[in-house]
Amino acid sequence: MAGGHHGSLKTDPAVENFNLWREQHYLRFRWTPANVKAAVLGIIVFPTALYTAVNYTTSRWFWNAKLKDQTLAGKPE
Repeated sequence: MAGGHHGSLKTDPAVENFNLWREQHYLRFRWTPANVKAAVLGIIVFPTALYTAVNYTTSRWFWNAKLKDQTLAGKPE
């Protein structure tokens, strides 16, 4: 039933070339200005912005044990 069809799939040379290129990409990596920009944005800028936003929001609101008539604001205005 399922056996006996060995080699019936045609390989596409473009797909094989792409896979070979992808598997060996680390050998050809260079620190170009575009790669430096992506690394700085992904490793420094984005995590810092996310941490700042979360820290600001966390210290702004207090959700624990509030009653109906109590405010959620962390600091009374």
